[in-house]
Amino acid sequence: MKVRTIVFIIPVVLLALALVGGSTLLLRLFFLSVLVPVVSYIWSVLGIHGISAEAEPPPEHSQVGERFQQRITVTNDSRIPKLWLRVEESTDLPGRREPAVLNLPQWGSHEWQSTFTCHRRGRYYLGAVTVTATDPFGLFSRQRTVGEPHSILIYPATIDLPLFKASSFNEFGYGSGYQAISQISPNASSVREFSSGDSLNHIHWPGTAHTGKLLVKVFDADRSYDSSKTVWIILDMQETSHFGHGEETTEEYGVTIAASLARKHLQSGMRVGLAASGEQTYLIPPERGDDHLWRMLEALALIRATGEVSVGQVISDHMEYLRGNSTVIIVTPAITGSLADAVRQLKNRVDSIVVVLLDPASFGGETSMANAARNLSSTGVQVYIVRQGDELARALDNRASLLHARFM
Repeated sequence: MKVRTIVFIIPVVLLALALVGGSTLLLRLFFLSVLVPVVSYIWSVLGIHGISAEAEPPPEHSQVGERFQQRITVTNDSRIPKLWLRVEESTDLPGRREPAVLNLPQWGSHEWQSTFTCHRRGRYYLGAVTVTATDPFGLFSRQRTVGEPHSILIYPATIDLPLFKASSFNEFGYGSGYQAISQISPNASSVREFSSGDSLNHIHWPGTAHTGKLLVKVFDADRSYDSSKTVWIILDMQETSHFGHGEETTEEYGVTIAASLARKHLQSGMRVGLAASGEQTYLIPPERGDDHLWRMLEALALIRATGEVSVGQVISDHMEYLRGNSTVIIVTPAITGSLADAVRQLKNRVDSIVVVLLDPASFGGETSMANAARNLSSTGVQVYIVRQGDELARALDNRASLLHARFM
């Protein structure tokens, strides 16, 4: 039985006993038992009255793994002191935050600074505060949300992928636009880190000695090739394809990989586009530059794996865009018949195809995609395999991809 119910029953019992027995003491106890809940109710009402809150607006956006701070001030705008106020930040941002208990004098205020860690991508709201006032006996409580909520967009994490490379069907050549080494301009315009497939003749030895990392020369032909290259990232967001729980899901791994690949290729000067079908259809035409990267990250922050369209169908629906000097990177946990059919069509249209397979068995799925991956690899499609718990930079190492192709 609840305490509040007992508090209301006691006066009735005391009054009945006082009237039957004619006891003055019981009558006095009756009046006291009535007075206690009345005072408690008034206390709770006055305790919540005149409370306001103001929060410093958070940054417009942040990224998974980053932290930001927000300053919040709760003010008592009345002449009545407020005791035992329970104050809790009202936000849907993931993460545990303990409520605070405050005592505010008349016209007083309390200020504190909260530190938030971004655990998951998405749009969240914070800045409002839920204040609960309770009487000393715990009989009544009044709750009120004060302050204005502010939104923040959390972008997915991006990982450096220095050794990821999309090999053409001619393996490290440029497909139909392939140039022999002898035809490349002898003038090196810059250097970059060595990647599997680079010629040992192009190693930049002074830079290698200075940095301790293996560096190769970038020739003018390489730069013109990169600038003319288009990369399409096709992300599987069909609900039935995904497995895992919490942050360790094929969905979150896939989004992180897509964001990382977009950043890598945009920083290389390539044009990058995105196609996916989740809670809605996403189609971002290929462009260059930092502004385009932020547009892609915003889409990847909001997309959810609730779609009904398979990744194979997504490719078929956008086949008109996938052509020429293009690399198509497909990020998926499921190699299906429709995907295999779409890949066969793509092979005659684009320079290279890469499949980043999120191994469903490692995320709790029952089906192994090893045979399907082996079949794709045997047709000249480059396959990277990512398992739960993998370090993405290592899993998306071109050398690992070549080993998969060789020993599958």
